[in-house]
Amino acid sequence: MLSEMRRARSIALALTVLIASTAGPAAPASAEHEGEAAERAAREILDARDRANEAAQAMFDAESRLDSLTIELAKAESDLAALEAEVGELRQGLADRAVQQFVGAGRDPLMLFQDIGRGNESAAAQVYASAANGSQLVQADDYDQAIDELDDARRALEQRRAETADAQESWAALKADAEQQVLDLQRIEQERLADAQVQHELERQRQARAEQERREREQEAERQAAASAAARAAASSGGASSSGGNSSGGGGQGGGSSSGGSQPPVAPPAPTPPSNAGSGMVCPVAGPRSFADTWGAPRSGGRSHEGVDMMAPGGTPLVAVESGSATFKTNRLGGNAVWITGVSGTKYYYAHLSAWEGSSRSVSQGEVIGYVGATGNTSVNHLHFEVHPGGGRAVNPYPYVRAVC
Repeated sequence: MLSEMRRARSIALALTVLIASTAGPAAPASAEHEGEAAERAAREILDARDRANEAAQAMFDAESRLDSLTIELAKAESDLAALEAEVGELRQGLADRAVQQFVGAGRDPLMLFQDIGRGNESAAAQVYASAANGSQLVQADDYDQAIDELDDARRALEQRRAETADAQESWAALKADAEQQVLDLQRIEQERLADAQVQHELERQRQARAEQERREREQEAERQAAASAAARAAASSGGASSSGGNSSGGGGQGGGSSSGGSQPPVAPPAPTPPSNAGSGMVCPVAGPRSFADTWGAPRSGGRSHEGVDMMAPGGTPLVAVESGSATFKTNRLGGNAVWITGVSGTKYYYAHLSAWEGSSRSVSQGEVIGYVGATGNTSVNHLHFEVHPGGGRAVNPYPYVRAVC
């Protein structure tokens, strides 16, 4: 009886496969976007992504400026405190010497102990200088100079505070715009990416754009390499002409020819993305996202940024860019974080997650490992993503995500 039931299931499965193989290709998920309509919808998505990326770049650039101003402000406050302490020491030294001078001259020292507060250093200088003579006048001059420096430092500090406040306000406005652009992108993608035709067309256009950008990078690298070679040749030619002119007694000619070697140096070619940029990996953010090239940007504590920042709505899934092992950790700066060691040996770092999916384990490429958040040292929902080829030092991950996201 059991064997007959198995035979029946096998026959039913065979019939299902046969029907599927003769039914022809499946209809697209939707016929709403075909041909030009699909191209137009894909362009709209790419345009929305461009707007979101530009807004993210503007916001993260503003954040870098704000961080720089905050660092400078902290240093200015520290310098001012040190200068105030120095002025205080000078004031006390002059006061002690002035008292000694007055007592020795039989005058009343009480006039030196008038109410001279922090804002009345000039009056203090006049009082102390009137009691000083000889070498003490030099110290009084130092005191006057220190007071002037202190006034300048206070004015500079107030200006830095105003600049920092303006930068904070600007960053807040750009943050609101960047977040809105991501939400707009999310809406546009939800409306259009349900259509399989649009998905296909979007990937075609994205790859075409990536190929165009690759060619432009190569052409720019070739142009700069040619310019550098021409500059070196000109410098070498100038040196040879100069030597020839000197040997014939034409020192003036040699000087004129050597001007060819004094041309401004040509900047070295801009670094090109790694040859394996995006090779074998998928986009770490499985949803609407925007990202900015913030490699090397200043950060608080004297640090520099070693990742790419990818904005997305809070809770957007994050996936393993490569198969390997995932280790979940928490730290002060990154909050909820994940290290993935890929099968290729490259390591990837994810930071600021709102939550993890599961626990440390082996993962497959594209498997959900967590969700976008704002834990750690940030107030913006985004993913901080790093790439460490061979498990070594971080490299700029922007070309990687640009190639696949």
